[in-house]
Amino acid sequence: MGATVSIFSQATFRGYSLSDGHPVAQLDFGYDDPTGIYGAISASGMLRDDGPKPLGLVLNAGYATHLKGGTILDVGAIHSRYSRYSTSDRSNSYTEFYAGVGHKWVSSRLYLSPHYFEAGVWTLYGEVNGNFSPARKWTVDGHVGMLVPLRTPADVQGFGTEYDWRVGVTRELGPVSLHLVWTDGSPDNHSYRGREHAGSALIAGASLVL
Repeated sequence: MGATVSIFSQATFRGYSLSDGHPVAQLDFGYDDPTGIYGAISASGMLRDDGPKPLGLVLNAGYATHLKGGTILDVGAIHSRYSRYSTSDRSNSYTEFYAGVGHKWVSSRLYLSPHYFEAGVWTLYGEVNGNFSPARKWTVDGHVGMLVPLRTPADVQGFGTEYDWRVGVTRELGPVSLHLVWTDGSPDNHSYRGREHAGSALIAGASLVL
């Protein structure tokens, strides 16, 4: 069982802005059972010009097993809910079921959602993640992902294939970790409450293991 508290200069999700450049605080709780069952809860809030506001709550549960040779297989589900202070003027949520495989420094997952922020929108999201340590207490990580709509109701417009990527570096200083992340996504991802903005984002942050 573990807990981490973090602050970031802003929050993004798969190439979308969630906080419109405002700083975000996040609290994470996680539990890994020796049987392979795991669970996590993540709560976040943002500091806007009119004061602190709630941002999101993410619930995750799954099962992982280790195979011979170091390969890890896992399956699980994620449910996320974002407040009206995120990208839209109303609260939003999505649920995804996933299956993944990892080996040493690389891992990948496929996510299936029967409700991706809009009722009746089915999506498939695939991602590949990797990381390596070029020096002691330094970690470089990367991510690429692609979202494909499987079924979209007629009243939902402008929903197509999207992609995103991320590159980051982390420096450990005892229980504190410093982060610097560069992220970007599809050109049509770059809006916040209907306002266009620069797509790429450079995010700085720090995490403390409690």
